[in-house]
Amino acid sequence: MSRSGTGPVARSGTRVTMSRGIDTKACGRGIWRGFAILVIGALLQPIAAAVAPLVGASFLLITAVVAFGFAGFRTGDTHHPIFQGAVTAVGGYVLVLPLSFLTAATVGPQQVLATAAVAVATGGLAGFAGHVVRAREKRGEKA
Repeated sequence: MSRSGTGPVARSGTRVTMSRGIDTKACGRGIWRGFAILVIGALLQPIAAAVAPLVGASFLLITAVVAFGFAGFRTGDTHHPIFQGAVTAVGGYVLVLPLSFLTAATVGPQQVLATAAVAVATGGLAGFAGHVVRAREKRGEKA
């Protein structure tokens, strides 16, 4: 593969990925998308708890699942959509983790590992679903 930008891959108009089949640009966008949803959800959680206490208790869990799903769904041009979806979801969580340590009095290792496991599962599933949706769009099928 040519690194000059004038090789056969660059001329063909295909996106060059940097790390063995992972679309780094799509991965970066997914990480930031997940991070933004997690931060907005954490800011809205006190409002949700004040309006409906039952919803407020599970609001952060619902927000995390939604954020990890959105992060993992847009996998771009990757050969490993499940892996990339999981990586983007965990990446978004890793970015928000320092904020969790600053704002919460007690964040235990069990909570961090459980949330990371939810991120891997949700992101991987969303990555696979996104890959299937895009494959059907390319073939011209309707969902």
